[in-house]
Order: sequence, then C-alpha cells, then structure tokens
Amino acid sequence: MKSCSDIIVIGGGIIGLSIATELAHVGMTVTLIEKGVFGGEASVAAAGMLAPLKEFTKPGPLLDMGVRSLQLYKNWVLELKEATGIDCQLSTAGILTVAMTDMEEKWLQERYQWQKSEGYDIRLLSGKEVQKQEPHLSKMVRQAIYSPHEADINNRLLLEALVIQAKNRNVRLFQNTAVIRLKHAGRKMTGVVTDKGELEANHVIVAAGAWTADILRQVGVDVPVYPVRGQIAAVDSNHLPLSHVVFGKNGYLVPKQDRRIIVGATEDLAGFDRSSTVYGVSNVLTGAMSIVPAISEAPFLQAWAGLRPATADEHPILGPVPNWSGLTLACGHYRNGILLAPITAKLIAEYVSSDETEHMNPFLPNRFSLVSYEEK
Repeated sequence: MKSCSDIIVIGGGIIGLSIATELAHVGMTVTLIEKGVFGGEASVAAAGMLAPLKEFTKPGPLLDMGVRSLQLYKNWVLELKEATGIDCQLSTAGILTVAMTDMEEKWLQERYQWQKSEGYDIRLLSGKEVQKQEPHLSKMVRQAIYSPHEADINNRLLLEALVIQAKNRNVRLFQNTAVIRLKHAGRKMTGVVTDKGELEANHVIVAAGAWTADILRQVGVDVPVYPVRGQIAAVDSNHLPLSHVVFGKNGYLVPKQDRRIIVGATEDLAGFDRSSTVYGVSNVLTGAMSIVPAISEAPFLQAWAGLRPATADEHPILGPVPNWSGLTLACGHYRNGILLAPITAKLIAEYVSSDETEHMNPFLPNRFSLVSYEEK
C-alpha cells in the first residue's frame, strides 16, 4: 500500500470529499482516507438544507461564509452533473421560517429587521399570505420570513456525485481504512499509518468530523471538536404536498423530490452513540406535527441519527495547525457541513496552493490553545 501523494485528506464525508476533488482540480495528487464508507456518517444523515439566514443568528463572518457558499452551489452542482450524470436535486423554492406564538413573533420580527438592514432579500409574510403558499401549515402560524434564495439538496446524491468526481480526477480513494497514527519528523508531517499500510505525503488535512480530536490527540494537539447527535425522521409525502422547506421553533420539514419529507432534529449530547431513541424521534415528530398537523396521517418511513461535529465557539476550524508544517484542519461545521462544503474546499485549496489564510482568519485553529495537557 505504501505510496506518495502531495496531499492526504483524512475523512471522506462531504467536507473531505469536496476538499479532495478541489485539490485534484488544481493539479495536486491527492489520497482520501475514510474509516467507514464515503459519506457514511453526518453527511448522509443530514437533511440537506442550504439555509445560512436561518442557521446563523447574527451578522458576522460565519453568516458571510454561508452566503458565499450558497452562491457557489448552482454552478457546483451543474459541474457535478456534467461530469457524473447525477442530478443532485437542488431545490431553489426558498425557505419559510414561521412564528406561532407571541414570543416567536417578536423573535421573528427582530430577525427580519436585522437581516433586512444587512441587505438580504427576504419578505415578511402575514399568516394569510403564508397559508396561500403552504395550505397545510398550522392555522396557528401568525407570520413567516420567506427567504427566496435559500435552498435544499439531496445530500445522498451529492455524496455519490462527489465520489465519482473524485475518481474522475484521479484521487486515490481508500474507504474502510482506519488511520492508526500520523507520521511526522519533528513537527513536519510525512504521512499516515493505516490499518492497511503506510501512505506518504508532505501535507495532511484532517477533515474527520467529530472524530478529528481523536486523530490529532496522538500528536499532542487538543482540538475542541465533539459530537452532538442529531435525530431525524422521514415520512411519505404522497398525500401531503409541501413546496418549501419550513422551519419552526420546534423543528423543520424538508420536502424531497423522492416523495419523502425529512423532519428534524434533536441536538443530544450522547457521545459517539448514533442510536435513535423513542424520546428523540417522538420529539421530532411532535415538533413537525405542530407546524404541519396533517403530517400525523403520513406513513412513517424511518428514523436515523448522525453525529454533528461541534466546536467550543460554534464556528468551523479551518487552516494550519500552529507550530506544525503540513498539518491542516477542516472540521467543526456542526449542522452546516453540506452548506459550507464548496466554500471550505475553495478556502483550503487556496491555502494549500499559496499559504494564503486571509479569508479564513475568523476560523483559524490558532484562536484556540491546541496544545494537549500531556505536552504542557
């Protein structure tokens, strides 16, 4: 197995796949290593929403990053379709965020005001206007923000397309391959040791989601990334047409072109346990029924859970590890790995090609103290 590449990417979820394909596109030889199957963890468990204005609660670099990434999506999926033949089912119908109580209405109006003042194209709809757009919504809905440029995508098809694109671009792919340790000479990366042999590279990018901390801890780097379980369910939409993604205080509903409605999601601190629980799934379904009561009659399809990679400050960690040569992080995207994948890939490729980190400054690892307790 021993071989040499310019870059080794550890982690074959949406972030690792996107980075690997982008690096190969700019002319580098890339090896991608995944401990399970490509896209088999948080990426496949996601609902596929592309909703920066809903996900990020205040102006700042994370919202700016999310909006930039959303703007990349249309061309990105078109390129993937041309290269792979896979239509990733990007839906651009827009997103509704609804309010059903006095408190929610106050929160919604405050959110509308600051987003409008930032220049975003959003509309504040009355209850009657919302009902015209989505007749199945609860009569308790008083107002909604309509964000016409936000979207959702079939993340399962997106992952399939990225794997094919990686093969097309000659990325060396290893799945079901565990990284045992990072190889280094002093503070310079030289490759990795896996359960199937050694691989050499002068640059290692760790994009292993919630498992990133375990990999980096071996070399005395303590990365503040931890798993948060998200439990999600799917119901059959055959008799319940929805045109938009709908967010409420108690959950969300995401209609898919394959006749599913994805409903979610919990945020549980459960370590690395990805089980679905009766309590979690019942809360998800109850929340969905409060927004769309008729969903109570929809056939139940399945429930699942994914482990989102959260960080201490709720921002992703992107860029070089201080005091190391050839060791880069791309992790901690939490609920927004699907949304942030294209911009993350471009930023990491820009850094690897030029050592330029200016556009990643708010997300650099050096905002944390990364030396482990063992080395202090």
